[in-house]
Amino acid sequence: MNKNILIVEDEKELALIIGKSMEDDGFNVKIAHDGDKAMEIFYDDKPDLVLLDINLPKKNGWEICKEIRAVSNIPVIMMTARDSELDEIQGLELGADDYITKPFSLKLISVKVKKLLKLERDTFFRIKDLTFDFKSYILTIDGETIDLSRREAHALEYFFKHKGIILSREILLNEIWGFDFFGDERAVDTLIKRLRKKLGKYSDYIKSIRGVGYVFNENQN
Repeated sequence: MNKNILIVEDEKELALIIGKSMEDDGFNVKIAHDGDKAMEIFYDDKPDLVLLDINLPKKNGWEICKEIRAVSNIPVIMMTARDSELDEIQGLELGADDYITKPFSLKLISVKVKKLLKLERDTFFRIKDLTFDFKSYILTIDGETIDLSRREAHALEYFFKHKGIILSREILLNEIWGFDFFGDERAVDTLIKRLRKKLGKYSDYIKSIRGVGYVFNENQN
């Protein structure tokens, strides 16, 4: 893989945990604990992607993101402990490609990093006689093509690429409807109901997590 990741995080233990996870995935990792060091590594090592915390000494994440965007289009994922929609919007307006809110799973970081670096090699998702083509958005079950709306196809794609990860209704709204959607979270429940009907014998793979959201789990037990 040989892709270089810069992790900018002032919590040293957390930075080491994320770094070890990235190295296990085959990435080369550099870590900075403050804004000045982050920019020094950025200019010297030219990383392929930056995982960027917001609250940092010397220079905060907003400033770093803005400076990076002035000279580079490399992917930037903002990391924040704040559960604030304004933080997410500000990061995206400054040019961040994605965001993740603490606490987060290491698997979710890995998925987001690989997606932005276009390292996903599989173009199909398969379970037994269910096949989903990520390029054409065609779902087949028992050799029969299942008609999907564009939003249903996007939702299935997101579930398949994040299988085993609990996804809140808020995350699903943002990823499937977009950040500018101002509807009710019940729209997610309605969409899931339609998807389960179309999945037929595989409907139980989309499991409800009470009070949180949903998870796609291949284990039906």
